[in-house]
Formats: sequence, structure tokens, C-alpha cells
Amino acid sequence: MKRRHSPRRLWARLGITAKLGLAFALLVALIFIAAFVHYSTLRVVNRAQAEILTSMEIRQRVFEMDDGLEKARRLYRDFIFYYPEIGFEAARETYCRPLQASMDSVIAQSEELKELINWSNVSDALRKTNVNVNLYLSSARRFAAIFLELADLVTAIAGPQTGLHARQDALMNELMDALAGVRTDGRGPAAEAVENIALSCRKMDLLSKQYRIGRQRPYMQSVFNSVHEINAEVARSAKLSPGQKTMLRDLLDQYAGAGEKILDADTAIRSKVNDFNLQFAALDPISLGLKMLAATEVENARGRIDAAGRLALGGIVATSAFGLICALCIAWVVNASVTRKITSMTRAAFELRTGNLDARVKTGGSDELAILAESFNAMAERLKDLVENLEGNVRRRTLELAAKNKELDGKNHALEILSTTDRLTGINNRRKVEQALQAELLRAKRYRTPYSVILIDVDNFKQVNDNFGHPAGDAVLMRFAGILTALIRETDMAGRWGGEEFIVVCPESDLPVAAALAERLRGEIADSDFPPAGQVSASFGVAAYRLGDEVHSLIHRADKALYQAKKAGRNRVMTQGETGESDGTQGEAGLQKP
Repeated sequence: MKRRHSPRRLWARLGITAKLGLAFALLVALIFIAAFVHYSTLRVVNRAQAEILTSMEIRQRVFEMDDGLEKARRLYRDFIFYYPEIGFEAARETYCRPLQASMDSVIAQSEELKELINWSNVSDALRKTNVNVNLYLSSARRFAAIFLELADLVTAIAGPQTGLHARQDALMNELMDALAGVRTDGRGPAAEAVENIALSCRKMDLLSKQYRIGRQRPYMQSVFNSVHEINAEVARSAKLSPGQKTMLRDLLDQYAGAGEKILDADTAIRSKVNDFNLQFAALDPISLGLKMLAATEVENARGRIDAAGRLALGGIVATSAFGLICALCIAWVVNASVTRKITSMTRAAFELRTGNLDARVKTGGSDELAILAESFNAMAERLKDLVENLEGNVRRRTLELAAKNKELDGKNHALEILSTTDRLTGINNRRKVEQALQAELLRAKRYRTPYSVILIDVDNFKQVNDNFGHPAGDAVLMRFAGILTALIRETDMAGRWGGEEFIVVCPESDLPVAAALAERLRGEIADSDFPPAGQVSASFGVAAYRLGDEVHSLIHRADKALYQAKKAGRNRVMTQGETGESDGTQGEAGLQKP
């Protein structure tokens, strides 16, 4: 019993399908194991690489933010230092605008960094720094807001038209003008008093300018003292009238008031400067911490990649060894159960392909390959019968196919003619004309060649239909198309544009040449007979291609010229000049129809 059910006998009793199924099941299992190992390793490596890229991007963003802040800090210092020297407008253009752009960039980068930390696969330590990023972002926004407030304060002080400095200068000019307007007779004590007041005002103005340079409060206090002393001198002056004294005191009070506002603004500026320094002091540790965390993230991710690589190497070695064993087993199964039989069938198939229709495979057994061999022999026998009759069948089918192809070519040619020919007149239809117009337009644009169109309308065609009937109108149109076809040049193209309108496309023709052709057509039509309607005339509009034209603009100018020909009395040629105005050339009056 044991011998009957031994593994070797069970294997021998299995069919080829079962044997190959077991062998390939083993191979599939191996593939799944290898794929799982590689997938796991690849996932770890990809995740680590993503973390490295994210950390490097975070670090790059932090460096860019620091560079932007440092640039803003430098511009801010230069603005505060240089605006008294180079002027407020120049300082604002040189420092304020770049600083504002730099801070806008820092704020945008901070928001992007926050989103990057929120949505990227970073460590918990780096994710917790999102609070610091929020602080960084709020500090950067506060920095920008403080600078705007500071710029407003500096504008209030140093603005070229409305600033407090400009206000003081204007008041000083008014003071000096008022004192200069006081005329003295001789050089008496009163005249000397007015002169002393003017000298005191100049000293006060000098003290004010010294304050602007050094921003030292004692200079402004000296200005206030000078205002008090000058007010006393004005009150004691006998040369000044009461009205003049009131005016001078009012100007001095306004001057002192402007100085007090300057002191207040400078105090506010110093407060903003201190706030600036506090914001920078808060931002520097945050950026340093972010850089360190990003660098640590990069190192940790690289360590994970190294570990994953070692794990992958071990998995590859193990799966390769196991795969080699499985491959040897499968090779033995295939060779013993399949290869030799397939080799026999291959030789028979090769003989069959070389023309030996009597080649057959030896059959024997009851497995799948035996069934396949019997099927092969049956197909070879059937193939022999088919080959014997194939030559006649191919010849007959070839003749039938040639006849069908000839018939199809004839129908395609007829269809092409129908699609491009006007059914009534037999000349080109509008579709064909539009294709020619577009092709000539492209050629004119590329090679700068002249190109003109003639738009033609049969005069009073409605009266022909009304008086003689529509068949007579059709006869007139056919006769009209025949005249156009006979008189145009070989390179020209005539077509029916619609209704009683026709068009002639004139390649390589400028406006005078096309107008001459139109005049020739007009004369021939006017002199021809159109039974049963008798004589018929036509109006012509001619336009030439101009640089920048499209098909619709060219046709529009020709149609406009045609309208002018109709309006001018019909049976004539009108052209559209290069200036956009119509140049009219009128031929012989010909037959005029009412």
C-alpha cells in the first residue's frame, strides 16, 4: 500500500497540467515573496527619500526666509540712516519698495512652510515646530506692519510736500518774507530791532536743521526757546504794527507746533525701532531651531534608507537562492514531461513549414501533449487539402478585389467632383473657393506675393426671375459662368459665391491687373446675349491683399467695392485702394438696366 501511494508514483500519475501547475504555483509564490520584499523596501526608501526632500525643502525655505529678513533688516537700517541725506523720495524708491517686496516674499514663504509641515510626512518633532512657524509668520507680518507704520511716520516728518520739515521750511519762508516786507526809514533803533528778529529767526532755523541731522532733543528745545525769545522781541518792536505782530506770533506758534509734532513722531519712530529689534530677536532662534531640526530629519532619513538597503540586500539574497532551487525543479519537470515531446512536434512543424505536407507526429499516451499531437496531425492533413485548392481561390479573390477597388476609385472621384462643383453652373462651389482663398492667403503671407479677388453680382437678377421665370434665371447663371470660365487666365479660379454672386481668385495679381481683368469681363458680359432674358450686365468689386489681411477682411473690402459699384449705377468696376478708401475705375457704361 505504501509503495502504491509513494510520492514518485503519485507524481507519475499526474497530468502535465497538474505538474506544471504545481511548479508554477511554487514560482508564483516565490514571485510574491520577492515582490513583497521589494515593495516593502521600496516603500521605506521612498518614504525616507520623501522625508529627505521635504526636510531639505524646509531647510531651504528657512534659509530663504532668513535671507529675506536679513535683506529687509539691511534695507530698513539704510532707509533710516540715509533718508535725511539723499531725500525722502529717493530713499523710499531705493529702500522702501525692495523692503516691502522682501517682506511679502518672507510672509509667502512662511505660509508655504506652514502648509509644507502640515501636509508632508515629517517627524513629530518637526511637526510640533508648526507653533514656532506660526510665531515666525505672525512676527514677519508684524515686522511688515511696523515698517508700514514707520514709513508713515517718516512720511509725516520728511514728506517733500506735506511733511513737517517741509511745513517748518514754508513757515520760515513766510516769516522771512513778512520781516522783509517791513520797510524802515534810515537805520534807527526800530530798524535794528526788526533786523535782530530776522537774525533770531535764521538762528532758530539753523537749530531746527541741526536737529534734523542729529535727532538730538536739545536742539529742538533750543528751537522752542528761540520761539519764546522771538515772540518777546516781536512784542517789544515799535516798528511792527499790531497786525504784523499778530501774524508773526501766529507763524512762530505754528513753527513751534510743527516742532512738537516732529518730536512726537521721532519718539514713535524710536518705539517702532525697538519693536523691530524685538521682532528680530524673536525670529532668529526660531529659524535656527528649524534649520537644526531639518538637518536632523535629513540624517534620520538617510539612516532609515541605509537600514532598508541592508534589509533589501538580505531579502534579495534569500529569494534568489530559493528561486534558483525552484527554477531547477521546474526545469526538470518541463524537460521530463514537456520538452522532449514538444521538441518532436517542433521538428514536425518545421518540416511542414518547409513544404513537407506529409510530416506527422508520433502519438502515444493519454496526456495533454498526446492529444495535442493528434490534433496537429489532423490539422496537417486538413492543411494539405487546403493548400491544394488555395491557388485557385486566391486568383479568384484577387480579381474580385481589383474590380471592387476600381469601382470604389470611380465613386470617390465622382464624390470629390460633387463636393467641389456648383451643381447648377458646373464651376467651383463656395467651399472650393474658400479653400483656394485660404491657400492663396497663406502663400501671400509667406512669400509677400500679390493676390487679388473679384466679387461679381448680376445686375437686377430678380427682375429676370420675375419676368422670365426661374428656369430662365438658371440659364442666365449658366451662361454667365461659361463667360467667366472662358475669359479668366489659366492661373485664375472662378466660382459661384452664392445666388447670383460669383468670385474670381487672381493669384500673383496686384490691384491694377485684377481691375483690368474685371473690366474685360464686364465688357464681354455687357456685349453678350443671355436668351431668353436678352442682354444682362454685372457689377464688379475688386480688392487686393494687404499685409495683415485675413480672408474675411479681404472679402469685406471687395464686397464694399461691389456695393459702391451698385450704388454708382451698376455695370461697372470699383476697386478698394491701399488706404482703405475705394479707388473707382469705371468701364464703359454698357447696358444700364433700371
